[in-house]
Amino acid sequence: MFLKFPSRRNVVPFRALFPNMITSAALACGLASLHFSIQGKFESGLIAIALSAIFDALDGRAARLLRVTSRFGAVLDSLSDFVSFGVGPAVMLYVWMLRPEIGPAAIKPLPHNLEPLFMVCVLTYSMCAAMRLARFTSAKPAKKNNPIASRFFTGMPTPAAAGVVLIPILIDVSTTIKWQVPPVAVAVYTVLVGALMVSRRPMFSFKKLAVHPRMVLPLFISIGVLVFIAAKDPWLAGAILAGAYVLTLPFSHVSHARLRQSMNDHVSRGTPGNDSPSDATSPTSPSAETPTTGTDDPRPLRIGNS
Repeated sequence: MFLKFPSRRNVVPFRALFPNMITSAALACGLASLHFSIQGKFESGLIAIALSAIFDALDGRAARLLRVTSRFGAVLDSLSDFVSFGVGPAVMLYVWMLRPEIGPAAIKPLPHNLEPLFMVCVLTYSMCAAMRLARFTSAKPAKKNNPIASRFFTGMPTPAAAGVVLIPILIDVSTTIKWQVPPVAVAVYTVLVGALMVSRRPMFSFKKLAVHPRMVLPLFISIGVLVFIAAKDPWLAGAILAGAYVLTLPFSHVSHARLRQSMNDHVSRGTPGNDSPSDATSPTSPSAETPTTGTDDPRPLRIGNS
């Protein structure tokens, strides 16, 4: 299929290829992070994963804007996410913790008897990422008028999980914080992040998140402070962003419960409108698995004749 010479009757327009080109760039960045991790260049590996997250956020939006979809693109997107956000962070954590001789001298190696335990922890994280992506790729797209699916992820999305699980490395390479997370804590923390990916806990998707007027000014001030920190220490800013997303977990749970209650009230009153809560939260409903738009939602992507 890939080596067949095109004819006038069988050509693929460039607009159908463009979103997949972005996905390929994300995959290349994920593979580059593996290269840098093996060499112990953790700063370069972190940059590669961050670029992969940016490209991953752009490819789906490009596909929707250009209105080009295909099953090939959906599978390619999931493979790219697994390499960049499932395998890349796991390999980086493994090299960072178990092979300190090629990394910064400040890193202390794990005790020999704990090395198998840490290998199991990073393997668990990668397996959870694979299971999550397989679940979303095989699911049907969410309904467009489902408010729960459009505002919340079910579990932590893989790009966010990659940033969250790499917080110990972000702190280590930071020039401001001179502190190393204890190795056992890193191992347990890695498993917990993997568990959040495959859990059914609601997490904000920030697509249709509304801000109360009283919170606008504090939000602007916080953004200004974060930009200042990023200019001085970008690794610390990345750790703060990732940590802040984890801290939104209880707020997203409360917001999710309130939205479900509001939908229940509409149904009990017979008010026409959004889908019923049973449709939105049923275990077999694809709407409960993924938002209408998201980073690892099962969007069918891109190549026209694939």
